[in-house]
Amino acid sequence: MINFDNLDRLALDGTVVLRPVFDPRLRTFSIQLWKNGEPGGIHGLIETFRYADEPLETIDAFLADHGVRAVTDEEAALLYAGLVQAKGGPDWALLLISIGADEQA
Repeated sequence: MINFDNLDRLALDGTVVLRPVFDPRLRTFSIQLWKNGEPGGIHGLIETFRYADEPLETIDAFLADHGVRAVTDEEAALLYAGLVQAKGGPDWALLLISIGADEQA
């Protein structure tokens, strides 16, 4: 079961955290990389990701460039949910309905 309270961050290990972000002004998605509590990079700083699944298509290459292991399928699903939650609105409501978790929102 997905823990909806922690979708704003995904810890890959004790030192690496990924944070899904939606910028409402630019209407773009990105994923922040944090290492040891410090910013380590932004996947989506140069690219323009308009849909939540787009940054996931290239996240492993971004992580490899920063010396971080690739995400698992489960971690990718959590990042996707975090990106949709960050945007909010009808997309988030539809995701909750589709996984049958609307009572947890």
